[in-house]
Order: sequence, then C-alpha cells, then structure tokens
Amino acid sequence: MKIYHTETQEDYDALMVELEKEGVTWAVTGNKPTASDVWGIHGNETCVKKEGNEITYATCIYFNGYKIEKYKANDTVNNPSHYNTGGIETLDYIKAKVKDYPSYAVGNIMKYITRYEHKNGIEDLKKARFYLDDLIKQMESEGK
Repeated sequence: MKIYHTETQEDYDALMVELEKEGVTWAVTGNKPTASDVWGIHGNETCVKKEGNEITYATCIYFNGYKIEKYKANDTVNNPSHYNTGGIETLDYIKAKVKDYPSYAVGNIMKYITRYEHKNGIEDLKKARFYLDDLIKQMESEGK
C-alpha cells in the first residue's frame, strides 16, 4: 500500500497519469484514474491510496499514522519518473535486495555531495539530502 499526497492540481494530474500507466483503477467505479478529478474536493490536502491495482482518495488527515509520500509532478529528486517503471520503485527494489542498504545510501550521499559543484548544483545537494533523510528514517525505524 502507498499513500500519495498531492499538493497541487498539477501534482494530482501527473499522479493519475502515472497510475493509469500502471493499470490502476478507481476502487469504487473501476474507471481509469484520469476519468475522475477528485482533487478539488480536498484541494491541497488530497491524498490518494494505492492498494494493489486500486486507488481511493481522502483528506490526508484520514491517513494520519500512515507513511504518506508527497507526489510532485516531474520531481527529479524525490520521485523521478524513470525510477518507477516496471511497477516497482527502484529504491524499494534496492532496499529489498541489498543486504547493507546504509552503505549504499552513504555512498550515494558522498557521490552527490562530491559532484554538486561540477554537475547538477543544488539538485545534487537535494539528492544527497534525500538519501540522508531516508537513511535516518530507516535507522530510526530499526531503533539504532
């Protein structure tokens, strides 16, 4: 199960297109995701829950206590579209397969910090922060 928070209409529309590509449908109607525009009901508090191949929506407060992922249209740091092909996010696959994820994360942090002046500037620093935040979350969840 994944819960996505869409803060703008643009984010919501992009998420619906992405979910439609994955073959997901609305749980109640069976319609394609782009067939219903529910973003206006809750506005910037709209959350979409994907469970299996079905989606539902509610205000984000309804999902309090669950992990909620902010979905940004064309977010090259936190949700790059090229990492979601094949029905699984690449980072989720890596976490499932790599025995020492912390070393992988630290390697990426070092890579992005080292190259930021020479390649993508602030975007690389944000990517380093993404991996650092993710590593902290994982370690906190494991009680380390």
